[in-house]
Amino acid sequence: AAVPLALGSNLSVVTARDGAGNSATSALTVIVSDTTAPTIAITSPTSEPLWLTTTGTVNIAGTASDDFSVTQVAWSNNFSDSGTCSLTPAGAGVFNWSGAGVPLQLGTNLITVTARDASGNTAAAVLTVVYGDTTAPSISITVPTSDPFWNTTNRTFTLGGSASDNVGVTQAAWTNDRGGFGTC
Repeated sequence: AAVPLALGSNLSVVTARDGAGNSATSALTVIVSDTTAPTIAITSPTSEPLWLTTTGTVNIAGTASDDFSVTQVAWSNNFSDSGTCSLTPAGAGVFNWSGAGVPLQLGTNLITVTARDASGNTAAAVLTVVYGDTTAPSISITVPTSDPFWNTTNRTFTLGGSASDNVGVTQAAWTNDRGGFGTC
């Protein structure tokens, strides 16, 4: 007879009876160990190994499977962020997983997603996410005037104004058509 087994220790008892009502039993303990790592795949935002984005977070999703059960899927970013994904059974040891709002840093982010089974076996998949700033900063001159022309009799003047950017302004510099230049 085919006897189903679960991970760990399984006690099976067989009882024989005769026509007179006598019985005898025999027991067998079967220990099932799991040395097979689960499998994991990233399918969203892409199944490709590289994703380019201009937003500061990414939603990730995929599938994980194991011959027994996937107990956890977690993500980590090489910039020290980490979190746990939600798991939804999809049947026969297969699970759908998702992680929403994974924070990104400017530049190259290595998002590692790790599946763990009940025996502690793990498998990982990596998605490289490049977060780029494609928004140009804005800048305006307000000193000595916000008008596009200004007359003076002085040989120098002071420039002032404001600059802003969705990520941050790292430098403001000036030039003039007479060969002068500098930073503000």
